[in-house]
Amino acid sequence: MDEKTSRRALSTVLRRYPAQDWTQRRDPFEVLVSVVISQNTTVQNERRALQNLRDSVGITPERVAATGVENLERALRPAGLYTAKAKWLKALAQHLLDRYQGDLLRLIRPPLEQARAALMALNGIGPKTADVVLAMVGDYPTMPVDTHIWRIAQRWEIDPGRRYEDITEAWKARIPPEQRREAHLALIRFGRETCTARLPRCLVCPVGPDCPFYEKIRTGQIQARIWRPSATAV
Repeated sequence: MDEKTSRRALSTVLRRYPAQDWTQRRDPFEVLVSVVISQNTTVQNERRALQNLRDSVGITPERVAATGVENLERALRPAGLYTAKAKWLKALAQHLLDRYQGDLLRLIRPPLEQARAALMALNGIGPKTADVVLAMVGDYPTMPVDTHIWRIAQRWEIDPGRRYEDITEAWKARIPPEQRREAHLALIRFGRETCTARLPRCLVCPVGPDCPFYEKIRTGQIQARIWRPSATAV
């Protein structure tokens, strides 16, 4: 898609897939913990691990820092990579207590690039995790790219390369700063409900007329299995 077409497609996604803000009623540290746990796992397993942690430990810097690694691992086991995540979260909690009195907002204070660098200097926080925390906690105009948004970028042919930074910049060029948080959430919902990895629902997709991926399927340029109303995939 060219930029004009992709902006039209984005407008459709924002209208048809209203953003579902999962951070409501969560404090900043719990958002950070949730994003770290969500790495390389499913939403369902991330929620199970987060609830385990909430029930058995409590999700505050003080409680996480004071809990033994083995107990953190036990809580995080459903989410996978639990040995690494337990160590990361314990270290993150201790760092916040030692340097910022347990207040994540003090770590991510402006300017944006300084806040991003401060997050990415910590073990367990890469560019995507940092961008999610900055957008959802700090209301910065980052454009986090998860697996759903990456897949959509490829199907819409706005993916300029394989690097995270390339793809997030491509999205930023199409989404004004004040709309990126909403667009991030709406695109994730669109990717989960319609533009799925397996059996995408191209035949009922509101973006279908503009989508290069569907056009190539329709014209036989590529072979891909898509969802059919009869429930028979072809």
